[in-house]
Amino acid sequence: MPAVMMALMLVVTLLAGAPALALEGRVVVRQGVPTLLVDGRPVPPMMLFHTAGGGATPLVCKVTPEWQQFSYTFRAPVDDDNVGCHLRNIMPVGDWFVDDVRLVEGTLEKPASANLLKGGDFEGEEPPKDWNYFLNNSTGAAVEWALVPDNPKQGQKCLRVRITSPGTISYQIHMYQRFAIQKGKTYTFSAWLRSDEPREVEINSLHQGPPWTIYGGGMGKSDELLKLGAERGLHIGNPPLPVVWTEPGKEPDFSGLDEAVNHILNVDPQALIIPRLNLDAPQWWKQAHPDHIQVYDGGAKVMASPASELWRADAAAALRQTVRHLEESFGNNMLGYHPCAQSAGEWFYDHTWEKIMPCFEEPFRAAFAQWAKAKYGTVEALRAAWRQPDVTFETIRVPTLEERVEGKLGAFRDPVEQRFCIDFSEYMQVCLADDLLQMARVVKEETQGKKLTVFFYGYHHELSGFTYGPHVTGHFRLHQVLHSPDVDCLVSPISYGDRQAGGQGSFMSPADSIQLHGKLWINEDDTRTHLSPADSGYGRTSNMVETLGVYRRNFGHQFERRCGTWWMDFGTGWMADATIFDNFARERDIWQQMPARGEFRPQVAIINDEDSNFYLRNSNEITAFTVSEMRRQFNRIGCTVGLYLLDDVLEGKLPSSVRMYVFTNAFRLTDEQRRQLREQFEQAGKMTVWLYAPGFVKETAGVANVSELLGFKVEELPGGSTKIAVLERLPGVPGGHVFGDDRNPTPRLHVPTQEGVTALGHYEGTQQVALASKQSSLGTTVFCGGLLPSPEVLRGLAREAGVHIYCDSNDVISACRGFISIHATAAGQKTLHFRRSVKLKDLVDEQQSPRGGKEIGIMMDKGETRMFAVAGETEEGGR
Repeated sequence: MPAVMMALMLVVTLLAGAPALALEGRVVVRQGVPTLLVDGRPVPPMMLFHTAGGGATPLVCKVTPEWQQFSYTFRAPVDDDNVGCHLRNIMPVGDWFVDDVRLVEGTLEKPASANLLKGGDFEGEEPPKDWNYFLNNSTGAAVEWALVPDNPKQGQKCLRVRITSPGTISYQIHMYQRFAIQKGKTYTFSAWLRSDEPREVEINSLHQGPPWTIYGGGMGKSDELLKLGAERGLHIGNPPLPVVWTEPGKEPDFSGLDEAVNHILNVDPQALIIPRLNLDAPQWWKQAHPDHIQVYDGGAKVMASPASELWRADAAAALRQTVRHLEESFGNNMLGYHPCAQSAGEWFYDHTWEKIMPCFEEPFRAAFAQWAKAKYGTVEALRAAWRQPDVTFETIRVPTLEERVEGKLGAFRDPVEQRFCIDFSEYMQVCLADDLLQMARVVKEETQGKKLTVFFYGYHHELSGFTYGPHVTGHFRLHQVLHSPDVDCLVSPISYGDRQAGGQGSFMSPADSIQLHGKLWINEDDTRTHLSPADSGYGRTSNMVETLGVYRRNFGHQFERRCGTWWMDFGTGWMADATIFDNFARERDIWQQMPARGEFRPQVAIINDEDSNFYLRNSNEITAFTVSEMRRQFNRIGCTVGLYLLDDVLEGKLPSSVRMYVFTNAFRLTDEQRRQLREQFEQAGKMTVWLYAPGFVKETAGVANVSELLGFKVEELPGGSTKIAVLERLPGVPGGHVFGDDRNPTPRLHVPTQEGVTALGHYEGTQQVALASKQSSLGTTVFCGGLLPSPEVLRGLAREAGVHIYCDSNDVISACRGFISIHATAAGQKTLHFRRSVKLKDLVDEQQSPRGGKEIGIMMDKGETRMFAVAGETEEGGR
């Protein structure tokens, strides 16, 4: 054999046994914005969520009045002792029937076991208790389950499912039974179904908890998504992969993990993977450690306590060995890691969107006591702060539900009398932030700092609407997370409240503070397209025009600040369409063809404070409006708007372009913070807008604190509506315009007549001033006693502050140097206003003739988005 050939074969042999080359992913600030680098090369931060493998989906059964058998077969990729067989249907009103339900190893033709399900024959005197009968009636769904002798498929009876009021989302009415699967075994599920009238019943088998992996059902669309993306050069993906927890005395089993990654690489060999790794403990761990499970006011739930030192250690070890294996086996395809925990893996306490209160378990009490000891140092200091004369560090308890929901000062906690609950609310945030940062360190250690760390976190604007308020969630230590060198990217979905065609597509988080700190903000765009099931909800679009309009609106929000996005349909196929993917590729091309020209420079800043939440009782009576619902208002002002944390205002980090600051929840401001604010605004000529009861809390609480902050006097009123009628003193706002929400919070404040203060509006039906302004060395200070200023009022104030308004028809504007987009909230003529003559070039229809002028009219349908390149602009949006 020639020597050259022998040498070549030796090299090939050595390479075959060598570990994968290590890909490097980093986020660095370039041109003023966080930039994703892959092996040192800037890459548009545009990604796909897809499932890890074939991507099974529920099997949709077309049920008719005649009995039919429906079945599916699957091979178990992992051991899982917490799988559920599901049958579900939510509409229309009427009856459907189930009989002879079976789950067997093997196939129906060659079963390798008896029926693994109990009560599948539906005989006896009541619905078999082995089944779980689930009803979520939050939207009025209602159902009755009963055994009836009505034409059974076999035996004497069958199960009748009578829907008396339809649901709106597929899971709201379903039945399921748990079972265990063993890796490598084949299982077949079958059910006989009929219905009085044609309907669709879904059946599947899935893991009963995050990441809700579907093992069996219909054929999935994930491979199609991967293929569509790969064909267009979109290779970055975020699939859920299993975390390998190893039972004591056993060897780790990575085969399921390897199988999933190999499947992805078979479809797209160039895939760059950021796996979503859920850290909730497996069932065997929970059974071995029952005292380390979360406890809520209604009892124990299913997840491990995030305060448990045992869970933290074991979860970190499982994450470490999983990351290490993926790096050793697939390092050249692993771009980063996305550790997940708690509710849907999103790092807020499980199910807290419901009226449910967490953190009653012993591990949480012990961790809270340890934190309190570190904070106060001595028992004497602890007793004085908490007004608990007999407490010791050993006897610290957690607050009761009644203590948490009590506000001794109306909506507010007394900072002296209720310090115990204030501290506990703070620790609830510290606990999850510490967990998150520990997992970030594990990833950085295992990858020598060369791979990205990605986390769901910081949903301030979304979670502020939760029933028990923002402080029940655990997301309000964002400033701490942003200072960690171990965190690269933060993510949230689009807000679920107003994402439809014609809606705002709002962010959940203060994205611009996140970017200020050099972290890449990623918007998870899980738009329910017209290809999604009819009951998908959450702003489902009705046709391709609306679908593209929504995706392009969301891209506008992304592009103006150069943050990231990943498109997501849970691997179910509702975006598996060539036209949709062509749009994604076009947006990628726009990103590459129009490079960043400096940091995002908004003219209006919406300011959210983390610590003020702890001084509100556990309720959303204030923040649901001043923070969550405010997004529907400020996204329609018609100008550039940035979302920031109070901490960054205090530290002077905001861009100089900002001319109007809106403080949504600055209810607690210390003397030092007030000094810092004066320093920021002295002689700056800015406008500050303060909502509801700004600065009500210092070391003590009271209306005098508000007056001190504003620089003019406010007084308390008896309870009443906070709706406000505007006087004829705001540009563009007609006199008598009424805004706000008809709530009756306590306290309620008004501005008495005084020199130098201009009344701008009264509480509706009264002469009591609820909207007022004053000029001083600090600029223009505006007080709004209501909870929810309208877009018209915010726009009028912005004009007073010198903000340039691109559009005054309540449409959604995104803009930066060289770019503007508009999303129509209603059909009709739109006018874009510029300070000087510009030329617009349509970025989608590049053949369209450029438009020019200072005022440019556009006819638009509701839900349509137009995106333009702009020539002739000046700095800070002053076109």
